Amino acid sequence: MRSLLLLFALALAGCYAASLRPDPLGHFAARTDHLHRLEPLGERILHGAALSFGPLDPQERPRPLVYAVYYELHDLPYDWHLSLLTHLDQHTGYGLPQIDLGFNAAGQPYEAAIAEGQLDEAIERLCWGLQQLNRPALLRLGYAFNSSWHAYEAASYVEAWQRLAQTLRGRWGLDNVALIWTHKTAGSSDYLDYYPGDEYVDWWSIDVAAPRDLRRRRAFIEEAQERGFPVLVGVVTPVTTDLSRAEQAWDHWFVPFLRFLRHHPNIKAFTYIDWDWSQTERFVDPILFARYRNELMHPIYQHGVSPADLPWHLNLNP
Repeated sequence: MRSLLLLFALALAGCYAASLRPDPLGHFAARTDHLHRLEPLGERILHGAALSFGPLDPQERPRPLVYAVYYELHDLPYDWHLSLLTHLDQHTGYGLPQIDLGFNAAGQPYEAAIAEGQLDEAIERLCWGLQQLNRPALLRLGYAFNSSWHAYEAASYVEAWQRLAQTLRGRWGLDNVALIWTHKTAGSSDYLDYYPGDEYVDWWSIDVAAPRDLRRRRAFIEEAQERGFPVLVGVVTPVTTDLSRAEQAWDHWFVPFLRFLRHHPNIKAFTYIDWDWSQTERFVDPILFARYRNELMHPIYQHGVSPADLPWHLNLNP
């Protein structure tokens, strides 16, 4: 009996000691409210996912609020919005689309053509579809503007962005569409050469694929904070990590990213791309599932709500 009591006491002591250890992810910095279009106010971070939602169904993790899709402006059909509406309507809670809009066709940038007015009809089709969605949207125009793949010319890119923004706001009055400016880590360091101007931008944005990306983006995040802009981590994907090895994947990729997310008070949204997780569950260690799901249970993460409930969660009247 004494042995059993001793073992029980040791177990309790171990649990108590574990509870006193600091959280390896650190604490959540209080979120900063910048009062920009579609920014969640207070202690909220929007949780998003993309087409590869995969095996992480509502039984595995909370349903995301943000749903990411990708289009090219130059070949955007007039009815592009219909398939998106179908997806949004099929999944309860996908209230807020994140639309990544490219200015590059198979490695051939066409931002100059946009700036010169050659794609004004495509811009009209974009705006028509956004109007027909009849809900707010996060629009990442010409994302990864400074990447070597896109090879945008800075002056033309700025003019293209401004032309789009003026049509969207002035001609169509789409005030519930947030315009988001997205930086590429490995691209040109002179990213402010591509900046359209505060009056044309609602959010700043980054993408994260590897832990080294976090170090490279710190200055960009801090500059967004100084200028008073919320940040969307528009693509979060562990492509550099073997998801079948939970301990390694958690320590190598998830801990650095979640620590980064918690540390920066102006990060107000993130969109996770399942990548390998979209193929089959057998490649993913169930411990990793559980840890990520538990992180998302923190009340700061804003999960899926109906479009009717969005005004309660977003700044819709900047």
